[in-house]
Amino acid sequence: MDLRVRELSDHLVAKWTSPTGVALMAAGATLVGGLLDRGALSPAAAGALLGWPAAEVLDRFRDMRFDLETDPSGDIIGAGVSLNADRPHAMELQGVRRYGWCAMDVLMFPVVFKETASRVTSRCAATGAPVSLTVTPDGVRDLSPVTAVVTLAPATGADIREVFCDRVNFYATPELARRAADADHDLAVCPVDDAWAIGKRLADLF
Repeated sequence: MDLRVRELSDHLVAKWTSPTGVALMAAGATLVGGLLDRGALSPAAAGALLGWPAAEVLDRFRDMRFDLETDPSGDIIGAGVSLNADRPHAMELQGVRRYGWCAMDVLMFPVVFKETASRVTSRCAATGAPVSLTVTPDGVRDLSPVTAVVTLAPATGADIREVFCDRVNFYATPELARRAADADHDLAVCPVDDAWAIGKRLADLF
């Protein structure tokens, strides 16, 4: 793991172990559990799970720079794990196809939920070419193409999807990822195995 990737890994751990990060992780995990158990959650249903007033749920997450994903009716459908099938990153959780906001989500959440073998599919952010792999408790296998890599980004400064998730993607080759990093100097390029290891560090915080 090169120095820049390690720095970003340490930065992510520091974010999620800060007082705000701990509170956000606990609240987010509660919502993820609700989404997996019940499907889309109204603000009232989410508030009941969290012990918060329904009218404050979206704003409280927004204040922590974690803008929840909602559908056109205003129901919550995403909090890292998403029910939105239009998202490019997909994984198997509890025997059901679910989706993630970024490449890190689909590497991390199968470990959080102790999946023995979660089939993950995504696409190259540059070309749209398919990327697939299997996430296990011990690492990644069946990576296709074998040249695929992941970009990483800092996770502070604005809403998490804007500063992190939208920039943390699979690329079919290191060359394609490096072009993205050349255009966005905050990015680092890392092997999928290293990205899984970072996801494991984060999963261990849950």
